[in-house]
Amino acid sequence: MFFEIKMNKTAKIAVLQYLLGFALLNAVLTFASDQEPPVGKTGFLVVAADRGFVGNEEIRDAFEPFSSSHPAALVFVTDERTRQTLQSGLDSLRSQNIKRIVVLPLFISTAEPRYQLIHRLIAEENKTIPAIFARPYGESYFAVEALASRLRAMESATRQPLTVVGYGAQNDASRRAMHNDWMRIIRQASQGLDFRPVNTLILQERKEDESAEDYMNSTKRTLSNVLTSPGSATVNSKNQVIVFALGPKNDSMMSLEARLKWLLPKNAVLHNLQIEPQQLAMWMEREANRNLPLTTENTGVILFAHGSDFHWNENLRVAVQPLVDRYKIEFAFSMADPLTIEHALRKLEQRGAKAAVIVSAYATRNSFRSEIEHLIGMDIEDYQAEQNTGSDTHGGHSKHGHGEPAKPVPRILTSLPVIRTGGYEDSPLFAKALFDRVLALSRDPAKETVILTAHGAHDDQRNDEWLQKLESIINQMRRNGGKNFKAFKVATWREDWPEKRAPWVKKTRAMVTEASKQGGTAIIIPARTTAVGPEKKFLSGLEFELGEGFAPHPFFTQWVDEQIQQGITLHSQAITN
Repeated sequence: MFFEIKMNKTAKIAVLQYLLGFALLNAVLTFASDQEPPVGKTGFLVVAADRGFVGNEEIRDAFEPFSSSHPAALVFVTDERTRQTLQSGLDSLRSQNIKRIVVLPLFISTAEPRYQLIHRLIAEENKTIPAIFARPYGESYFAVEALASRLRAMESATRQPLTVVGYGAQNDASRRAMHNDWMRIIRQASQGLDFRPVNTLILQERKEDESAEDYMNSTKRTLSNVLTSPGSATVNSKNQVIVFALGPKNDSMMSLEARLKWLLPKNAVLHNLQIEPQQLAMWMEREANRNLPLTTENTGVILFAHGSDFHWNENLRVAVQPLVDRYKIEFAFSMADPLTIEHALRKLEQRGAKAAVIVSAYATRNSFRSEIEHLIGMDIEDYQAEQNTGSDTHGGHSKHGHGEPAKPVPRILTSLPVIRTGGYEDSPLFAKALFDRVLALSRDPAKETVILTAHGAHDDQRNDEWLQKLESIINQMRRNGGKNFKAFKVATWREDWPEKRAPWVKKTRAMVTEASKQGGTAIIIPARTTAVGPEKKFLSGLEFELGEGFAPHPFFTQWVDEQIQQGITLHSQAITN
């Protein structure tokens, strides 16, 4: 499908310059992609606490697919004897000409004594190859989602006391330090769920000089003291207990969970939580991708936009067609629908992408921002996301009035690091494209009034912010050849809220009527992603010229390209130095 876009001479020159630059950049990037990655060949050292035979086999099951696609070694941490197995792992990586080692710690907390041990041993034994530690499993959204999914399944037990049991302390000091990390994960996982109170109990490992009987009795007393204390449970409730730890698992009968079944007091109910090897394998792959440079060939892109009928959607597909040979591009046209976003991510995984840049083709950068950041785990892992002042959710309303889900939406676990960019706001490229729409319709600028219209927001403050962006676009138009036009005006329809909409329809109709006096013409330009809005409906009976939105247009293509490059830059900046 081809679109004819009418442009003035200046715009045509600008587009030709972009296309020439595009071709040159593509050639440079193609050459660069064949070169050695700037960080050198990277090897991965996966370290995990010894869990016994079955537990270690689960970790091996996760490690095997990872090691088949990356130079990697696995080390189980016990005590000082780990030094020997660590040296074997390091020798294995050195034999593969590794220039850099990324340590992937399969631990929930950096306060775990065995994490502290392996951190020290690596510093002592690895003197020749630079090594950096990635964040541990417990600081990833994978860990939070593993616990959150179990909590969501306990819907009937909400409003009851919840205790999450951890494991791995060796003394009171390490237990207290680990407690803070477990409580952070619990708070993040239980958001939107009404468990009360919520607490954690970190169990200690058995000491070398402690008999099995003494250890069991001591653990039983600890559990009893915590779970039968005043306020822990009432007559009509029981303590809900979840084990959240990569703890001992010699076999199915000799595991931390099996042990607790015998040791918990009668007022407690134990819920199983199995961290699946497939999820651990995905976590390893994602952490590897987070620490490797991107090329254009392995960069995945999700164009995220509102979507509508076939023609609306096809406008955006055609608009990014010049980019499909450089990037792996998928589409997610929705209002942050989890299934649609996940479908696009899975397709990028299958196509061999190593990261995904979600380009939001919405008018504001905050449109559905909190929803997207929740789905891809940025609310857990990206501290900038925590400073987010809120999501516009497409103009300040929640999913077009469809309402929020009763329970928190599950996050999407993916092997791809995900970077979010976009929201065209008052981008110069957006302003240029809309001005081209004006020039294509213009016949006598001195008699023409340009009126920019936009969706608008329910909240008055957010709507005023939207109007300010439109004013910024108008000022850019004036500076770039628009001084000869009779006038420029702006309006937001606030189209989804009748009580807010009616005054703006009246005001905009008055603008068109005034512009049409004495042979004048109103040129309506929808400041939208593509196509038009409700202009014909709301302005029925009036005379005016109607343009279209941002895409398809070479400036839209350029804008998407710039957003993708911004995402690649953000990924590079995030690689641990």
